[in-house]
Amino acid sequence: MYEPIHVLHLDDKPAFAELTATFLEREEDSLTVETEHSTTEGIDRLREDDFDCVVSDYDMPKQDGIEFLRAVRRECPSLPFILFTGKGSEEVASEAISAGVTEYLQKEPGTSQYEILANRITNSVEQRRAQAAAAEAEQRLQSLTGNTNDILWMFNGDFSELLFVNSPYEEIWGSSIEELRADSLSFIENIHPDDREMVRYYLERLSAGESVDHEYRVNAAEGYSRWVWVQGEPIFDDDGDVVRVVGFARDITDRTERKRDLERYESMVEASGDPIYTLDSQGRFTTVNTAFSQLTGYSGESIVGKHASEVLSDEYVATGEQLVKSLLSSPKDNATFELTLQTATGESITCENHLALLPFEDEFRGSVGVLRDISERVTQIRHLRNERDLLDEFAGVVSHDLRSPLTVASGRLALAQEEFESEHLDAIASAHDRIEGLIRDLLNLAREGEEIGETEPVRVADIATRGWHTVVVSGATIAIETDRSVEADASRFQQLLENLFRNAIQHSGGDVTVTVGDIEGGFYVADDGPGIPDDERDQIFKAGYTTSTDGSGLGLNIVREIAYAHGWEIELSSTTDGGARFEFIYE
Repeated sequence: MYEPIHVLHLDDKPAFAELTATFLEREEDSLTVETEHSTTEGIDRLREDDFDCVVSDYDMPKQDGIEFLRAVRRECPSLPFILFTGKGSEEVASEAISAGVTEYLQKEPGTSQYEILANRITNSVEQRRAQAAAAEAEQRLQSLTGNTNDILWMFNGDFSELLFVNSPYEEIWGSSIEELRADSLSFIENIHPDDREMVRYYLERLSAGESVDHEYRVNAAEGYSRWVWVQGEPIFDDDGDVVRVVGFARDITDRTERKRDLERYESMVEASGDPIYTLDSQGRFTTVNTAFSQLTGYSGESIVGKHASEVLSDEYVATGEQLVKSLLSSPKDNATFELTLQTATGESITCENHLALLPFEDEFRGSVGVLRDISERVTQIRHLRNERDLLDEFAGVVSHDLRSPLTVASGRLALAQEEFESEHLDAIASAHDRIEGLIRDLLNLAREGEEIGETEPVRVADIATRGWHTVVVSGATIAIETDRSVEADASRFQQLLENLFRNAIQHSGGDVTVTVGDIEGGFYVADDGPGIPDDERDQIFKAGYTTSTDGSGLGLNIVREIAYAHGWEIELSSTTDGGARFEFIYE
């Protein structure tokens, strides 16, 4: 069985044309040859009938074979055209190729040339028909795959020829299908340079008969920001050789970005020094980090899936649920409450729980909590309250039992100074003043140990300016480098700053610059004085500790009392000049 091939043969010599037709039909049964003797007649026949191939002489009157070829290409761009000429030269061949000739064959004596010509005709027509069939098959595939966003592809076994790819390739890959047809491996150029070696490896495995499944980045025009998931399968012939490879590529950019965001989030959570956990919308643990496990003794495997009530009392669970409801109905980002949790070993730990909602659009997905162990702070506060109670009692005794005889002694001294002049009397007067100062500091310490009053947002700069005016001495200067506001009892806050200012002035002889500035989560007070030796830093906040002959040792203790009453943390360090730097952190 064969499919007929209809040939138009053009030659200005009728005898040769008829002879050629006879030999061609004798050489190949599928050939039917019709002859014409001018280019005009040839074009007319092409317009009237369907031909599968044109064979034309070159040297003809009025119009040569090249001019006829150009005319045919205008009418039938893909029709096989064989230039069969007795006048051959490299120049003619080159011109014919440029004009789009399919085959070029020079006439020779004898009949063997007709066998060659018949083969050229048959091969050219079959190739054209195969291309047309492939195009039709591809069109059918394109129609069948028109509703998918995946790239469907097919290559021959060694990827040297593209057999099929659908239109999503152009958008996802950022290059044209025409480029891929011209160079079947051009798709590699639009793969991220760091991924190309991996892709080449998988191509080799696929051509060797293995299935592949991998992900990589594509589309240079978009900065290789697209991720694709590729699966490929080999197709074997009867001998077990890979003849084709087929597969699909799916754009998974959104999925990959979400996965990477989740991985980054999980990495940040794991790297955090604070214990972090997440609960689902029903209050069950979904994630805990290493710091959480270290604090509570519960591993991720032992606690994930359990309800929060298995770690917290009903009271704290109810408080958390109420705060979640509040966050859902308010613009606030987070809330904080204090709780006591039971560790896996039964130990009680007091924590601050900083609570926020997990991101969601239409439906609440759960919450995230960051714990901070404040057990030591709570213990310190209780200890300080006990100290304050004792100090208050002691201050009352001092005020009552010392001030009365001191008043008598001061009065007697005044009378003595009226009668006598003596440097000893002046020394006694100074001692009385010193005793009065100590009594005043003790009473201030007792008073500052009480709970702070009502707080409000106050500007650090304003409070620092007012406090400085109460303690300033000649030679001392202040630099205020903050616009921060804090939630504080303004009166107690001013007392805190005044004591720090006095401490700086007292230990530097008055020639000092004090700076008030911002830090992350708080503010600092620093001076350029002599600083605090390392071996004294653990003692300076203790009541009564002083290195000055004029100090009571209570000023910095009052600073700590006021800071703790506000819930602030204090950190002591040195400035670059060696002075003292007190940092107050409240966020």
